[in-house]
Amino acid sequence: MNLNSINQLEWESMLEGAINGALSDSEAQLLNRLLKANPERLDDYIRFVDMHASLYQEPLLAPTNMADTMIDYQTLEMENEQQRKLTGFWKILASVTTAAALIAFSFVLWQSMTGESNWDYLRGQYVGLVTSLKANGSDSDLYVGRGVQTGLFTLGSGKAQIRLDNGVELSMRGPVKFEVFGQDHLALVSGRLTANVPEQAIGFRIDTPDMEVVDLGTEFALKVDSSGESKLHVLEGEVEARLKQGLDFENEPLIIAKERLDDLLQNPSYLELEYDPISFAPSPDRDELIRATGGMMQSLHEAPLDLRNGRFKHDYLMLFPERLNYTLPDELAVNLAEPGTYRMLTENGAKRYYAETSADKQACEIVVRSTIVQDRIPVGTVVNSYLVHFDAFDKPGERHKAKGRVRFNNRILGVIVSGQDLNDSDALLGNSETIYENSHGRRTENDLVRISSDQHQVFLNFEVTGFIDQIRIVVEADSNELEIARFLDGNE
Repeated sequence: MNLNSINQLEWESMLEGAINGALSDSEAQLLNRLLKANPERLDDYIRFVDMHASLYQEPLLAPTNMADTMIDYQTLEMENEQQRKLTGFWKILASVTTAAALIAFSFVLWQSMTGESNWDYLRGQYVGLVTSLKANGSDSDLYVGRGVQTGLFTLGSGKAQIRLDNGVELSMRGPVKFEVFGQDHLALVSGRLTANVPEQAIGFRIDTPDMEVVDLGTEFALKVDSSGESKLHVLEGEVEARLKQGLDFENEPLIIAKERLDDLLQNPSYLELEYDPISFAPSPDRDELIRATGGMMQSLHEAPLDLRNGRFKHDYLMLFPERLNYTLPDELAVNLAEPGTYRMLTENGAKRYYAETSADKQACEIVVRSTIVQDRIPVGTVVNSYLVHFDAFDKPGERHKAKGRVRFNNRILGVIVSGQDLNDSDALLGNSETIYENSHGRRTENDLVRISSDQHQVFLNFEVTGFIDQIRIVVEADSNELEIARFLDGNE
C-alpha cells in the first residue's frame, strides 16, 4: 500500500485501533512504516496518545455496569514543563523502538496514570451516586445524581439505584435502611437490596443483623424483615455467607453458587431457592444503549429534575438519557455530525488560542463557531437523545475543567452545542419532567468536542467559568425494539 494514500479518516481509525489494542499484525506493521517514514505522522501519533493518557483515569473503557472510580475533581491543566518532558520522552522512545513497542508503552502509561495521575484533584466524601429514583416524594433529600456518603442511607418508599465507586450497582425497594461504611462494605439494617458486583469489586461485603455475605463475583439479593431475620438468594455467580449465630454449618462460611443450589446437601435457613422479584428488590438496571464511559464522565439512568444554572452541581460531567426510541416529527439541525476534533471558541478565546497553541496542534483541530450546522436529521428518523451537563462547584478565581468520553452501541447522528439550538431542541428532545436552563449563557465556549472516526464515540474537554456547559448527543435508535422496551420499562 502506498503510504501517501492513507486519508485522514483511515489514519484516525488506525490510531484508535492502536490505542484500543485492536490492530491486526498487518495494520501494526503499516503503522510502524508510517511512523518511521513520516515525522508529521509520528508527531500526530504522540499528540494522540498524550491526549488519551491525560483524558482517562482508567486504561480501558469501563462498561457502564463497571463504572470508573467516582471522584470530586478540582482539575488543573498539566504544567507546561511536564508536557514538554512527556513529549520529548515520546520522541526519544520513538527513535529507538517500533510502533508495536510504542503501542504497548502507551498502554503501560495509561495504566500508570490510574495510580499516579498528572491531574491534581481533591477527593470528596462521596462513595457513590444515585443513578435512578422512583419515589413518592417523601424522601425529599434524595434526587437523581445525589452523591452517596458514608453513614446511614434511607429510602422511605419506591425504588432507587446506586452506583458505588467500585462499580457495584445497588437496586433497592423501599422502605429500606442501610449503613454505608465505604465502597466495599455496607450493613443492611432492614428492607430489600440487590447487588450486582463486577469483577474488580470481588470481596464486596454486606452485613445484616444476623448474617454476613461476601461476594465472590455475582449478583445476589438480600432482604431483612422487621424482626431482623435475613433471607438470601443468589441470582448469578457465587457468594460466601454465614449466620452470625447459628447451629452447625449455618454459622460457618458456606460457598453458595447459583448453578449448584440444587446440589446443596443442607439448605441453610437463610437461603431462598426461588427468586421472587416482588419480595426482593429488582435486579439493577443496565443501560443497554451506552457501551461505556471514561474519564470524568458519570452516567445516570434518568434525567435530573432541574438543570438550571446552580441547581445540579458536580465536578464531573453528568450524562443521562432524555428521549429514547423517539420518532422526529420535524427535521432536526445538528451543529456537529462529521468525525473530527472541534474547538469552539469565543472571540477572546480565539485570540488566546492562536497565541498560545502550537501550529501542529492547531492543524489537528477544527476551530468552529458553535452555531455551525453540519447536517439536518430527516423527519421520521427514530433517535435516542442524551444530554451532557457540567456545572462545577464554585471555587473562586478558578476555571473548572473536565475531560471525559462516552461510547454508544449505535451511531452518533449529531451533536448540538449551540445555546440557542439547545434551547430550541428542549421541547423536541428534552425530558418532559426536567426544567432546563434557557438563558443565553447556556453554551459551549473554549471547549473541545471530538467525534470518533466510527461515529460511536464522543470525547469532551469542557471548561466553565461560572456557568453551565451542556451538549445534546443524538444517536440512532436501537433496532431491537424488545431490548428498548425492556430498558424503558425497567424491572417492576
